[in-house]
Amino acid sequence: MPERPSLIARLLRPIVQLREGETTTALLMFLYSFLAMTSYNIVKPITRSEFISKLGADDLPWVTFAMGITIGVIMQGYTRVISVVPRRWMIPATQVGIVALLFLFWFLISFVGGDWVAVAFYVVGLILAILLISQFWTLANDVYDPRQAKRIFGFIGGGASLGGAMGAGLTAYLVERVGAGGMILMSSIVMFACLGIVVVIVRREQAAGTSDASKTGEEEGVSGGEALRLLRSSRHLQIISLVIAFGAMASNIVDQQVNMAAAEALGEQNSDAIAAFLGQLIVYLSLIGFFIQVVLTSRIHRLLGIGFALLVLPVSMGGAAALILFNRALWAPSVGRIMDTSLRYTIDKTSREVLFLPLPVDLKYRAKPFIDVTMDRLAKGLGALVILFCIKDWGLGLDWQQLSYVSVILVGLWVVTAYAAKREYMRSFRRSIEQQAVAPSELRFSDPDPATVETMVSELAHPDPRRALYAIDLLDAMQKSHLVTPLLLAPGPRWPIAGSPGWNAPSRIATVACASLPCRPSRRYAAKRPPT
Repeated sequence: MPERPSLIARLLRPIVQLREGETTTALLMFLYSFLAMTSYNIVKPITRSEFISKLGADDLPWVTFAMGITIGVIMQGYTRVISVVPRRWMIPATQVGIVALLFLFWFLISFVGGDWVAVAFYVVGLILAILLISQFWTLANDVYDPRQAKRIFGFIGGGASLGGAMGAGLTAYLVERVGAGGMILMSSIVMFACLGIVVVIVRREQAAGTSDASKTGEEEGVSGGEALRLLRSSRHLQIISLVIAFGAMASNIVDQQVNMAAAEALGEQNSDAIAAFLGQLIVYLSLIGFFIQVVLTSRIHRLLGIGFALLVLPVSMGGAAALILFNRALWAPSVGRIMDTSLRYTIDKTSREVLFLPLPVDLKYRAKPFIDVTMDRLAKGLGALVILFCIKDWGLGLDWQQLSYVSVILVGLWVVTAYAAKREYMRSFRRSIEQQAVAPSELRFSDPDPATVETMVSELAHPDPRRALYAIDLLDAMQKSHLVTPLLLAPGPRWPIAGSPGWNAPSRIATVACASLPCRPSRRYAAKRPPT
């Protein structure tokens, strides 16, 4: 008799399906993401407010441009330093360093001050965002196999959204009472608690440390020449790169509008008020993002398709740009920022992951780090230069409201590219089925769009049994094995026994499918027979 699920597993059943032995680790991973993002989002508004109060919002794009060029070098240096630590303990060692850095900046901001401290703290904040997110998912991929990931990743990743809201909410409520230094000290204490959780996970899970946690993606990827060759050889990669580039540039613009509008409305020197406002903003976008991820993302992909999902963010950003052009209040760019962040890391991120699905495994593993990381950084760097040219006196001299004219142009190009991406995705997916380029065991999502499902189901009738079997494997990997027609799974008068003279492709498929699929046909299907 199977063991009854624990009380916690039963309570969590409406949110996540946890099986025997998974509950404790899943809760620890949830706490890991929650505490890490709580700590980071306590200081995130402060890194920006300190920079604005010391150097002004107009100069933030210079740091964005510089980081786009140097971040790879910085992360390579981090990789060399942390490589002396045993792989299993790289994440705890990194978090010890983060706690020490937070204590250092608490001292510098509280007792030293200066422009260089504000710039250094802003740069450290950008690096923390990369490390905390990448290392959490590195550990998650070590602990869970692809089938577990489809069930559990949504739950443990939800801790990050809630942690973002908690951390930013603490800053919004407390920063004007305790000051920036007090909030940084609080962030270090939360990160120390997170370190304790990670140590427990590493001790508990033998698979922890299988992957190299020092690799964040910023220092990886193919060489520049190889990347250009890959892009020239694949129209699909070119379109994905353009989708990411337009999205990154549009995000840069609305982010800059929020910074400039906050400095104008609240006073450039009032760093605590700016930090409180940015904290409130992060609370809203974290909670809205959590709702979108849990409730809407899978439904949009499953019911409306990849084409609709790719258009959600650019159309929303276009509407926000129009709103800003007709309203100079601080809340107008805030709405744009909430739309951008809450949709970018939910619906849009999932859609971009789906776009990589039809690529051959070797090409995807070589090109994806470059496109996801390098192209995004290059686009943000280019966007920073465009912003500087638009807002500086030596350029066009636009104010933050007028920057929306540039956003409207980018959104138009983005929409055209999204349409092209949808068409190219379907062509590439059909081609990948013919070549069997996608590895079913590597798939980590279970909500394909209707066009993808229709294409796979149509393959079940293909005269080549290998293609039909491959479609069955893909449907099974995407948790759509119930769509495999019962006629393939139940032999009848027209479905001879294997080895008999009349044994045809469908019966061969039925033999293999019945052995490979994790579920058996229901009784009503087993009783059905093809018409005579």
